[in-house]
Amino acid sequence: MHQDPHREESYHIRPLREEFHHGWGHIVLCVLVGLLVSEAYSETIEEELAHVKLRLHFMKNLYKKLCNQYSEVAANCSAPAVRCSECPEGWFQVENQCFILRSDKMDWANSQKNCTDSGGHLAILTNREELDAVRRENRRIGEAVFKNYWIGLTDIENEGHWKWVDNSTLKVAFWDMQAKEPDNHLSGGKEGEDCVVVDSTTETWFDVPCSFMYPRICQMDATPFE
Repeated sequence: MHQDPHREESYHIRPLREEFHHGWGHIVLCVLVGLLVSEAYSETIEEELAHVKLRLHFMKNLYKKLCNQYSEVAANCSAPAVRCSECPEGWFQVENQCFILRSDKMDWANSQKNCTDSGGHLAILTNREELDAVRRENRRIGEAVFKNYWIGLTDIENEGHWKWVDNSTLKVAFWDMQAKEPDNHLSGGKEGEDCVVVDSTTETWFDVPCSFMYPRICQMDATPFE
């Protein structure tokens, strides 16, 4: 009996085509599921962030209300009133920002984590007034030995493109021009120098390896009462 070779070829190809289409179907299905999960995860993170911001706003308003009530009650008391501070105890204020100099040494990443655990972030120093305040505070606490502090500036993501920890791009810089900073010096090895310290005496910046150990400056928003 003569067997049609084209029919035999078609017989073998059809299952392969079906397997091919099934395979692509599985891939497309997996991609769609992945996109849905990613979108749901993104919405969950955004919703959680919105809830955190709302709770923070509520707590700040409650704090302001309690402080105002305290001031009213204290006005009718013979005992001296202690004024509510817009910054946590131990922090110093510049305009609407609070700062603190932490003397224990950490690398840059752990310094940022420590600041966020305290409700803030590594300092974003954008003007001379803030640098002057850091210099005065360092002198006040007598920490002359700790003259270099981590700040929240890095070019880890893109060499030479400096960004603050709030993801804003560096606009006003206070690099040490005599030392020709930033120089991405080889002291950082193949990784270079991608993080920044401020010299609290000269009020200038130096790029250094992110793995080096320094004290840090943390920053958070002040809580106004008006």
